[in-house]
Amino acid sequence: MKKTILTAAFLTTIMFAQGYYSGYIYPSQMVSSSDGKEIALPFRLAELKLGFSKGDFDIKLTSALEYRWSTAKSEAELRELYVVWYPSFGEISVGKQILTWGAVDGNNPTDNLNAYNYYYMFMMGTDRKVGSLSAMVNYYVGDWKLTGVIIGEHVPNKLPFNEPDFPLELPPTPNHYISVGDPIEYGLKVQTIVGESDISLSWLKGHDRSFSMANPVSYTVGYRRTSILGADIVMFLGDLTFRGEAAYFFTETDFETPFTINAEYGQYAVQCEYTTSSDITLNAQLIGNQYFWFSGSTIDPASGLVPVIENNFQMGMGMPFAVITDSGLLMSASGNLFDSRLELKGMTFQNLDGKGMMLGGEVNYSPVENWILHVALNQFIGADAQPDNVFTKLEDFSHVRVGMEYNF
Repeated sequence: MKKTILTAAFLTTIMFAQGYYSGYIYPSQMVSSSDGKEIALPFRLAELKLGFSKGDFDIKLTSALEYRWSTAKSEAELRELYVVWYPSFGEISVGKQILTWGAVDGNNPTDNLNAYNYYYMFMMGTDRKVGSLSAMVNYYVGDWKLTGVIIGEHVPNKLPFNEPDFPLELPPTPNHYISVGDPIEYGLKVQTIVGESDISLSWLKGHDRSFSMANPVSYTVGYRRTSILGADIVMFLGDLTFRGEAAYFFTETDFETPFTINAEYGQYAVQCEYTTSSDITLNAQLIGNQYFWFSGSTIDPASGLVPVIENNFQMGMGMPFAVITDSGLLMSASGNLFDSRLELKGMTFQNLDGKGMMLGGEVNYSPVENWILHVALNQFIGADAQPDNVFTKLEDFSHVRVGMEYNF
């Protein structure tokens, strides 16, 4: 009876609320730039966002339809569904949602509130995030913003197991997962303005998004407990915008295994952005990892049980690009022509930890309102003399992507 009353109240609220919607339909195709064969990975064919507003309350929903050309199979996904209340002191949101922290574009060491979907690791923003059941409170006092987050479930990264066309080498699908004993995660963030700068400090206590080995015989895995201290800053100096982030990770194994690991490591990202007089945006971003301390052991296929060191330690949280290199430089440029109907983008990612780079370019053209034609190229360059180099392995993933998008 109680459930029926709550459902009726929810539906009544929606009926008398102001509704709005947006979304897109985006059929696209990705083919190898070397032989023209299809790269048979799923993609988001469509996305729909719905919202309902009533007084100080909003209800927001984001759903997506994933499709795979090779099998002609589709899968619907509820990415977000949450309620937002706007009291006089700030904002409260509860439900399945994607929360974002950090200051730089795309590669955020401090943004570990949600897991990543590695099918979309080369995309930016929330497109590559996985929603989780959580509650967030934003409290404003003068120039200060206080944020508290509680995440009620542990959601791991979505890894593309058994995908021959996925560019990164992944282990086989684990046979058993050790459940996280205390899945509730907590986060706090303090943000303020100092002069012309926006500064934030954050803390998050949770569990890794990527698994660690617990038992190689039964192929059982678990998720280490990890806490993160973070800081970020945004500075404006004339036409230049500087953004920076740094995060310090404390991780420890808190499940039963002979491979107990305790470690401390860091990640950073520094970005400089400049817009020219002709509205061309230039961007440079330096990202990297730093290892501080290790204790414990791990399994090596050739040597058996070995001490944990930098070369065999696997990070369970942080930037997705951290699995590619310990240090990299991303540079990009973008501009618009013909009243913004034509958008041109170019980028390069240079591996500073060794040989290897990625080159990319994109052309987006809108022939009529709400329609956009997309053409993009991503080319990976490794080192023939280094077959184990990540960028050498990524060469086969060099591709061209073509699609037509309709926005509504």
